Amino acid sequence: MSTLMSPSKEGSSSNHDLETKAEHEGLALNETRITPIKRSGRRKLLVITGAVVVVLALALGLGLGLGLKKTSNSSYVTTNSSFLLDPNFVVTSTPTTRYYEFVISEAVGSPDGFQRPMLVVNNQFPGPLVEVNSGDELVVNVFNQLSNGTTIHWHGQLQNGTNYMDGTNGITQCPIPPGMNFTYRFTINPNQYGTFWYHAHASTQYTDGIYGPLIIHSPSEPIYGQYDREALVILSDWYHVMSSGLLTQYLSAAGIDGSNYGGVNPGAEPPPDSGLINGKMNGSSMDLQPNLRYRLRLINMGTMTEFMFSVDSHVLSVVEADGTSLAPVNVHRVPIHVAQRYSVILTTNQTTGSYNVRAEMRSTCYKLSNPNLNTMVLATMTYGASPSTPNTQDWSDAIPSLCLDLNSTMVVPQIAMNPPNSTETVQIAMSFQQTTQSGGTQTLAFMNNTSWLADSTNPTLLQMSKVGIQTVFDSNQFVIVNNNITVVDLILNNYDDSSHPFHLHGHVFWIIGEGGGSYMSGVSQLNMINPPRRDTLTLPGYGWVAIRFITDNPGLWAFHCHIGWHMAAGMLMQFASLPSQIQQLQIPSYLSNQCAQQSGGLRMMMYVERLNVKTVERKSD
Repeated sequence: MSTLMSPSKEGSSSNHDLETKAEHEGLALNETRITPIKRSGRRKLLVITGAVVVVLALALGLGLGLGLKKTSNSSYVTTNSSFLLDPNFVVTSTPTTRYYEFVISEAVGSPDGFQRPMLVVNNQFPGPLVEVNSGDELVVNVFNQLSNGTTIHWHGQLQNGTNYMDGTNGITQCPIPPGMNFTYRFTINPNQYGTFWYHAHASTQYTDGIYGPLIIHSPSEPIYGQYDREALVILSDWYHVMSSGLLTQYLSAAGIDGSNYGGVNPGAEPPPDSGLINGKMNGSSMDLQPNLRYRLRLINMGTMTEFMFSVDSHVLSVVEADGTSLAPVNVHRVPIHVAQRYSVILTTNQTTGSYNVRAEMRSTCYKLSNPNLNTMVLATMTYGASPSTPNTQDWSDAIPSLCLDLNSTMVVPQIAMNPPNSTETVQIAMSFQQTTQSGGTQTLAFMNNTSWLADSTNPTLLQMSKVGIQTVFDSNQFVIVNNNITVVDLILNNYDDSSHPFHLHGHVFWIIGEGGGSYMSGVSQLNMINPPRRDTLTLPGYGWVAIRFITDNPGLWAFHCHIGWHMAAGMLMQFASLPSQIQQLQIPSYLSNQCAQQSGGLRMMMYVERLNVKTVERKSD
């Protein structure tokens, strides 16, 4: 049985030895374009409320890592030049324990040639590679040297029995206080393998540089052995100012300063200033060997941009999506939205020399334009010759017009798995709404009638671990509680003209249907024959998606849009699975101790009260 919880009010770990790892040479790649989509303006709902919306904490960045105190001894960021994986890494089914230490700090860097302060891991950007085998125990001791709290989320990890290591601010933990450390310790699921990543999960911190790759090897992976070498291709958008200032503008009544971006549009996201491939703009290079099969692991670590990835004159065979091995399909270009991952196999069997690697930013999916943005991000791939400036040409075939995933017919899992029959259906309306308050209007994101706000002093996991099924959450927490193992059909209806990459923590789900307009039971077509399995999907603008998953993993699991601005604006809900088992979790004492370190006044400043809400539909702009 599922319960919709009715809302109401209401330590530093020890150090671990660091396992010395050889530095991996890398790869820098690019993506190509996607066809433009006409932006007619966001369809909004006007919300009339007599309550005061308190967003002071968001503006000040207290406890969320929004602000960044300038320091006089900031170091300069080390940017990795390539990301070729070490071919000597031993892939085995025999588990071991792998130790890492992360130091989260401020540094100065210029990934695209523009110098700015950044937030980084071990003074590297992107952060260091974490490489494990299925079944390994992963131990990462995170030291926070920022002036604000932070957390690290292990994107795509199932965290069976260790929900408290999911690293989600306000849900599974409080931010790690400045000057303290937190040890993430969990076992990689023995049936999990593929391409993953980690990133800060406190407000928009990861936008400023706290992210890196997590690769899980396994001899049981269906595509293992079908390639000769591996390389990382990390794609990201980039801003010239700290995300905290942009977020304050974005959430304000006036919105982003439209004078810089082609007009005023409250609620419109700030467009990025550049795009990066493996931490660089137009300068990354990968030196490969001829006549080999390379597994390129594509990861979109950006904040709002979908990329279209391609390599001139080289067909790409798509073999993995979000950790699920696929029946190979050959393409010229791969669309990849925020937080998604693909593996493609590229064979270096063309004329020796240098080729353009392209990652085209889908700027047509932005609400505001940036006239200084070069949307075509380039890198160079060379084999069998000395590197030179490529004169190769882009593929000439047509590009899709919408910011969407690969067609579902092309995402076919190699290991066929039909979903079980559903036992429950949950429908969600995703929208942006304007809230009227004494200080003016503010555009927030809503899942049904709730706009999420992180409680950084009392995470929902800790609340439910104490009270169980009787937990009553605050009005800004939308939580679906399943006290028994349930097969959920989650229907997402998008009342916004933008596409949204949604990620479900702790689960792999089936994508059983999608379409334009709103979902209609009994009419909308669903696929129950080996449908795509992912952890991050793209919800089309003014469209719907249906996913199916099983609530057999005890914990509080976030489901949210992975566009950083949207999550910070409230586009997040939670699933609480098996409350009785949540109460039996062995939550480390240092987790709750660190919550006690948070400022006593923070919770009051962060509390958002929204009463007497009435929604009135407004026509598109």
